[in-house]
Amino acid sequence: MPSALVSKLRAGRYSGPRALHWFWHTGTFRTPVALGDVDQSLVVILWLGMLTQIGFGVGFLVEWARYGTVGAWEFGAALLLSYPIVWAHVLIAGVMGCKLAYYVVHPKKFGRAIVCAVLESQVRRLRRRHHFKVVAVSGSIGKTSTKLAIADLLGQNLRVRHQVGNYNDRVTVPLVFFGQREPSLFNVFAWLSLFGANNAQIAFPYPYDVVVVELGTDGPGQLEQFAYLKPDITVVTAVTPEHMEFFAGMDAVAAEELSVFGYSKQVLVNGDDIAGVYLAGRSFSEYSITSKQAHYFARTKANGLQGRTLHITLPKGTVEADVRYVGAQGAKFALAAAAVAAMLGQKPAAIAKGLPQLKPFAGRMQILPGIEGSTLIDDTYNATPVAVKAALDVLYAAKTPQRIAILGNMNELGSYSAEAHKEVGAYCDPKKLDMVVTIGADAKKWLAPVARERGCEVKSFASPYDAGNFVIGKLKARAVVLAKGSQNGVFAEEAVKLLLAHPGDVDMLVRQSEYWLSRKQAQFSE
Repeated sequence: MPSALVSKLRAGRYSGPRALHWFWHTGTFRTPVALGDVDQSLVVILWLGMLTQIGFGVGFLVEWARYGTVGAWEFGAALLLSYPIVWAHVLIAGVMGCKLAYYVVHPKKFGRAIVCAVLESQVRRLRRRHHFKVVAVSGSIGKTSTKLAIADLLGQNLRVRHQVGNYNDRVTVPLVFFGQREPSLFNVFAWLSLFGANNAQIAFPYPYDVVVVELGTDGPGQLEQFAYLKPDITVVTAVTPEHMEFFAGMDAVAAEELSVFGYSKQVLVNGDDIAGVYLAGRSFSEYSITSKQAHYFARTKANGLQGRTLHITLPKGTVEADVRYVGAQGAKFALAAAAVAAMLGQKPAAIAKGLPQLKPFAGRMQILPGIEGSTLIDDTYNATPVAVKAALDVLYAAKTPQRIAILGNMNELGSYSAEAHKEVGAYCDPKKLDMVVTIGADAKKWLAPVARERGCEVKSFASPYDAGNFVIGKLKARAVVLAKGSQNGVFAEEAVKLLLAHPGDVDMLVRQSEYWLSRKQAQFSE
């Protein structure tokens, strides 16, 4: 019981009320757990407290047996029978007291907790009062593109609410349901006004059939925070390395990403990017571009950098359509959207009509015209090894006299970072690449040497502006240039900006707001 209780506290982000509810409603304490050092310390404290109470209970019984002390056996029996309840509540009360003290010292965290509690309560009320579907998207990579593809396809026949940006944490996800923007946390009047506007929306008829949201996580236990949504369909796009500074390994990543099974009515998984061992024994629907046994299978044919042709097999028919997404990842975005549409009852004919209307999004395998008649593959939103290799495959397949890959750091990979960068460096093929240009310290330290050993011509820079200007001097007519990298310390979209044929296309790049531009200027002017 001590191990199970501590594990439940940790999984619930040390929420006292959740732990109490679990304690009084669980059918068993035999929960297999893997606890860290801090958690083990709490378990030891619980054991010591329980053993102490048991010892006192036995002592009172001995006192009664030897001397007949009035009330000793009743008190001793009470101590022996109540020790699990007493110490469970002592631990939970202690945790709640520590959290209260923490909030006193960290008022911003306290304000955020209050905001989240109010917003989540409002979403629950909205769901109880109105009839609409919730589609959630989680996974290590491809969440935003998959979310937008689903929203755009469903939106051609249904009333859909979603958020174009990256609203995927505990504060911002509930805002999507009400179409709200996130105010400053300490703007009390803005939040009170927002809460009032949300209450009005709850009271009036809800003008949407479907809400599509993205669920993000930076560490263990965070996806559990979205259980209140009770999604009708949750799409899991992948289980691959992510935020590895906070996860002990791939098993921990899988446990986090697949925790959505615990509160989703239906789960749709990408069978190509999730190891089967993690799905064994679960009930789910599958989409795939490699396995014909999947519920939703697509054969794909590349149409150069213009997109792909998909032939999709659905449980109730087939769909053939040309989509403007490039690469295998693009095919998966479109297939996931088609699968969700079918699960929500849309006919194959409607899906086939809608798929060609979908288009890539800023920073996600977007094709843009470049100077010297070149073609730019703008995939600058973020980067992981799986996504970088998929983008390189698209570049390798392009028919062009010159291929250049601008590859930046892959952030938030923790101890896996060196291996991940070396993995991408090893994937750089000198027969298919005329040049590799890296941005950032990690790419220079780990990716560049491996690519150079492979025989690639490699040039490294600390700034995307320097990288872009270098490529300008090397660019040949009709070249194809791929730009891929994470945000902080990289911002590869700034290299793309220098290569655009049409200055007006700057608005099509990611992170071009005043906020982001000021951050970039501060970072690279040092």
